[in-house]
Amino acid sequence: MATAPPFDLNALKRDWIEGVSGPAFYKRVQRRMTQIKVAGDDAYARGVMILERDPLRFASAFFAAVYMRVPVIVANPKWRRLEWEEVVRLVNPAVIFGNSPISAQARAGIRNPKPATILVPTGGSSGGVKFVIHRWETLTASCEGLCSFIGPGPINSCCVLPLFHVSGLMQLVRSFVSEGRIAFPAFQDIQSGKFPDFEVGSMCISLVPTQLQRLMAQKRIADRLMALRAIFVGGAPVPCSVEAQARELRLPVVLSYGMTETAAMVTALPPDEFLAGNTNAGRPLSHSLIKVIGEDGEVCSVDQTGRIQISGDSMFKGYHRRRSGITLNGFLTDDEGYFDSVGRLHIVGRSDRLIISGGEKIDPHEVESAIMDTGAVEQVLVVGWPDAEWGQKLIAFYISSGVESNERKWEEELRADLVNYKIPKQMIQVPLLPLDERGKVDRQLMEMLIVNSVAKLEEQSGLTK
Repeated sequence: MATAPPFDLNALKRDWIEGVSGPAFYKRVQRRMTQIKVAGDDAYARGVMILERDPLRFASAFFAAVYMRVPVIVANPKWRRLEWEEVVRLVNPAVIFGNSPISAQARAGIRNPKPATILVPTGGSSGGVKFVIHRWETLTASCEGLCSFIGPGPINSCCVLPLFHVSGLMQLVRSFVSEGRIAFPAFQDIQSGKFPDFEVGSMCISLVPTQLQRLMAQKRIADRLMALRAIFVGGAPVPCSVEAQARELRLPVVLSYGMTETAAMVTALPPDEFLAGNTNAGRPLSHSLIKVIGEDGEVCSVDQTGRIQISGDSMFKGYHRRRSGITLNGFLTDDEGYFDSVGRLHIVGRSDRLIISGGEKIDPHEVESAIMDTGAVEQVLVVGWPDAEWGQKLIAFYISSGVESNERKWEEELRADLVNYKIPKQMIQVPLLPLDERGKVDRQLMEMLIVNSVAKLEEQSGLTK
């Protein structure tokens, strides 16, 4: 192909990924490129899917495909039957790196991604799997915006988030683009105090609130956390108790706001403002323009809540085979918030039913459909409920169909169909779903049902001791 490569391939030769030398990683990338070339024009037409759990195998395949300007399709190795059924309707990769339940054989009727695009998976209010379309240029624009916020110099990343998520993928890209380093320790290693051997004060880590809470529970590593350059926290609301503990430990927490569609964060709150007691998503980064739009379609005034609209250089180019929602004014999200008098963005909730648990987006309609398919329920309502560990946890209220079954049996069936984080943490049998006369969720009734369910479980547990 005549298109100029997006980066200097020789830049991969420096020692920047922990566990492999630069020259050795460069050779890995070259081997991946050879494998892609075997597919010929099909690779450029249908794309390359990366389904690798191992970070080095993922990274070598990713840089090989991006350099060659073939379409890249990032996939989640944890997907189950329902997710894969959606994926095969959307993409038809010519090359698959990793163990896949789908074939690389050509299929008719699939609209192929455009050359040089990078398809990153996300959930959403429309259910199933969506692929957000990015390019190398949108990813690097996000890196430049973060560099402007955090200051000059390389970004050294301790990556404990999966690379098939934008939050993990962007750490890989940032470290390469900024000429920093990256390590991929197991989260359990960080909990036990085994941090990468980076210079003190140079390392950044990105966490969802649940992970931050678990690290702070390990008192012996408090000094290591304090010495980090930045702890980026996003993906879900941070419980007040977690924020309070982080301030008590004087941790360099950076609260942020972003999504797959924006190539990660588009706002950030500096650590000194967080430690001073501020709780918000911070100000827009240099690469993004954010507005809050009211019901009348006009820009909201200070302290007025509306839907968040984003535009900028890191914005996605649409969804693969779905309506994009992008207009000339930008991308109108389903998140609601407001700006305060000093330009900081406050997130107050969502305008749809989307649930965010442990940093994962979950469409409750999809989970409800899977539960109905078990044949054990007549009606079901899946909701997100505040949870100190997960931000929100999934709770399923159900009316039994009378079919002989039990919740443990459902869980076995659901685990075959849905990825683990979509399995409800609690299932509560009810005579009527907790809805008001308008068909809206009755939060007060829901809370009473949850409290009664917990009390009943505790009582049963006491009887069995």
